[in-house]
Amino acid sequence: MGILHWLDVVVVGLYLAGMLGIGLWLSKRHKGFDDFFLAGRAMTTPLLVTTLVSTYYGLDVLFGTSEIGFNSGLVGWFGYSRPYYIFYIIAAFLLARRLREEGFKSLPDILERYYGRPSRYVSAVASFCYSLPVISLFGFGWMSNVLFGWDPQVGAFIVGGVALVYTWGGGLWAVALTDSVQFVLMCVMVAIAVPFSLNAIGGFDRMYDLLPAAHFTQMGDMTPWLVVIYGMTGLTVLVEPTFYQRIFAARDYKAVRNALLIGLFLWGAYDWCVTLLGMIARAGAAEGLLPADMHPNTALLRIAVASLPVGVLGLFVAGIMSTAMSTIDSYCLIGGGNVAYDLYRPIANPKATDDQLIKVTRFGVVLSWVLGFVIAFYFDRIMSIWVFLATILTSTVFVPIILGLFCKGFRTRSAGLWGTTAGLVGAIAFYVTFGLFGEEAGGTRIITLTWFGGPIEVWEEFAMFFTLPFSLVAYLAGVAVDRLKGGRS
Repeated sequence: MGILHWLDVVVVGLYLAGMLGIGLWLSKRHKGFDDFFLAGRAMTTPLLVTTLVSTYYGLDVLFGTSEIGFNSGLVGWFGYSRPYYIFYIIAAFLLARRLREEGFKSLPDILERYYGRPSRYVSAVASFCYSLPVISLFGFGWMSNVLFGWDPQVGAFIVGGVALVYTWGGGLWAVALTDSVQFVLMCVMVAIAVPFSLNAIGGFDRMYDLLPAAHFTQMGDMTPWLVVIYGMTGLTVLVEPTFYQRIFAARDYKAVRNALLIGLFLWGAYDWCVTLLGMIARAGAAEGLLPADMHPNTALLRIAVASLPVGVLGLFVAGIMSTAMSTIDSYCLIGGGNVAYDLYRPIANPKATDDQLIKVTRFGVVLSWVLGFVIAFYFDRIMSIWVFLATILTSTVFVPIILGLFCKGFRTRSAGLWGTTAGLVGAIAFYVTFGLFGEEAGGTRIITLTWFGGPIEVWEEFAMFFTLPFSLVAYLAGVAVDRLKGGRS
């Protein structure tokens, strides 16, 4: 049995119908593959702002950051969110310009030009895996369970299916235009929820009295290593496939730079509101307003249900759905592009027509969604899913792309292939090892090692501490071998 008023259900239904309508309207309006996948390279700053902000901020931020705020307090902003802003600035002033100058269409394009076709294939696999809409479907499942009383998998199938339909039909134009609506909903409704939720628990002073003192310190009670690894997930900004797609689709470099800088302030405000809502939910549980045993992933939803009036709650739920929809659509489109443009075209049909590429892209969109649905409920926590996906992508492509862009002397075939392969295989091996031998503890897996006579706990989330250096060593070994052979790409 759901907990939404009928008016809230109507509001949510109208939102979902509107998203479907946009996708169906645009389904026949693209002129070719570039128009379908890159919006004709004509995106302006306002459209880039809305699609960048809404795409990169999915349920990993909404539920993940509020989860950290609930469990540990302000570290959700200072320790997890703040490092990202440094990477946004780097992307705006250094990365975007270099990428625009080269005329790429996808992330694997970069690897092929710098290191040869085998590196393209490895990076395409990593990009496809990273783009699986696991987090959004996981979040849709639990959201539907809390709000409508549905089984999580049923909720993920029904609500997530809307994003699949309009992305399959309309391509990047549908994604960008729906993102514009979703951008307004997600930002405005999160901002509105904060004062209502604070009022429900008795104000900020009451929250301060109810929460542990550590919640109001920059690093909270979180272990330093976990804070570092959460901050390291920000490296994905520099190799983010959807960022790259928007950069390639922009009208010019200035449009991208300005969009990233404007987005920086919006992301910062959004992060702060979400962290605060997680803390308010923790105070609400201490006050007896919310269940004391609720899962931290549901904290933000539950405080909204307890504090928002009828009608406004429906808009808030639509805002949450828009947060996930804007991520599902973009990443499924990236996954479809990986299948069609980065794998099918060079391997099976080098002379593929635009119509053929669009058909295979649509197949890839569906494949990405289906695999994301299958994997979504393997994990227990959104932050665990996000770290896993970030590890797969960053371990595979970060070293070859960044060194390739800024250190031309390192562009050798073996360097690219060895670096990408070592990163991808290393990440998979790390997670398989923890799946087989790790002990369940607090929603993660831990392996305890003995080092200098004492026990050391290695968490599943610590993967990048091992896989990034592994990729770097393999990459440098490839450079050395090719130089000894006298081979340069």
